[in-house]
Amino acid sequence: MTAEHSLRTGSRTDSCTGSRPWPLRPPVPDPPRTRRRLASLTAAVRSAWRRPPLPAVLDGPRRHLLCDAGIALLVAAASCLQLHSLSATGLVHGYCLSSAIAVAAAATLVLRRRAPELCLLAGLAASFASDERTPLFAASYAVAHYGRRSRFVLVTVVAVIYLVTRHSIGMADATAAQLYYGVVVEIAFPAVFGGLVRHQRSVRELLKERLERSGSAVESATRFALLEERTRLAFDIHDHIGHQATFLALRAGALERVPGLPGEARQGAVAVREAAHRVMADLRQMLEVLRDGDGRRAALTGPTSCAEFLGGLVRNMSAVGMAAEYRLHGTARPLPAETERLLYRICRESFTNAAKYAPGAAVAAELSFLDEQVVLEVRNGPPSGTVSLRSSGRMGLTGLRLRTAEAGGALSAEPLRDGGFRVRAELPVPAEPPAP
Repeated sequence: MTAEHSLRTGSRTDSCTGSRPWPLRPPVPDPPRTRRRLASLTAAVRSAWRRPPLPAVLDGPRRHLLCDAGIALLVAAASCLQLHSLSATGLVHGYCLSSAIAVAAAATLVLRRRAPELCLLAGLAASFASDERTPLFAASYAVAHYGRRSRFVLVTVVAVIYLVTRHSIGMADATAAQLYYGVVVEIAFPAVFGGLVRHQRSVRELLKERLERSGSAVESATRFALLEERTRLAFDIHDHIGHQATFLALRAGALERVPGLPGEARQGAVAVREAAHRVMADLRQMLEVLRDGDGRRAALTGPTSCAEFLGGLVRNMSAVGMAAEYRLHGTARPLPAETERLLYRICRESFTNAAKYAPGAAVAAELSFLDEQVVLEVRNGPPSGTVSLRSSGRMGLTGLRLRTAEAGGALSAEPLRDGGFRVRAELPVPAEPPAP
């Protein structure tokens, strides 16, 4: 058999022995039984990992009680182990009596969340009976973590009492350095650590509360934005499509009354007029759909004025932490719908830019009603925090500047010398209120 034939048939011949060729076979796959066992073992491990560590009956206060009882048992065991060498260094001599006192002091740790002061006094008394200070160590932490406002005053008083009484209770030969070291290690260190843990818990709860408030604020802002968008859409439909449909119906009606109009053309005009009326009916049904979340109709015929909108916006921004103020100059009067909508957009864009690019800065909004124009000015100070957002080019202000110019007004947006920013819009308005 030649080498070419061997390669073509997928076989191999031993050139030394000339034995029979053997084929090249792929590796043998794992047996199906092994795969099933491996899959079942993986599923068991996953189910055990997802299983909760404690049953539901141990959640809440019962879990706290179980944890406190476990700590009390650990402290009692540690005290009994330490008393082998300390049973003759306090007021009470004898291992059994000293152990009983230490266990009683450790048992008070079950109440370390509700009465930590009692645990501290029991630990101090146990240190008098023998020189075992493990209950005192645990009680100092409990007082600093769960105690009242005067917790550190109580810890200081206990430390002073402990330091003064050491010379007369079994430690007369101890040096001052040893006494101070015992006070720092057994009382001061656990108290400081407990205070730090308490502060961390308070910060965590405060952050959780702020996150909940932020979530509520975002939800309220989302509902307001949805209602605002529905109202804007309804106004656009009513103003543009309704106007065109009304104009079409009027022109078709006028065309019907033209003398000498052929019959076919007159029928076409009637069809156009009826179609325009049907469009108006469909439009009214569409506006009926634009309701708020509670089923109440949005006030499409009486929108909120810019003065009221700006006041509410300032109140909402102040509620979420922005230092915002609002001043109204002159007597507020109704404005044309296009002017109101343009002022709405300028207000939102100005406050949004201040919140994004000047965090922590004070924002002042002024709305002035003059004889022939209305002036809106929004000014913010320099940022007091770190600006984490990059500039977006202020394309929103560019679009508002063009819209303001189309309305016959002027909009200026410029930085101030103190590092702040100012947006000022001047829009012409009629001297008399517009006719309804």
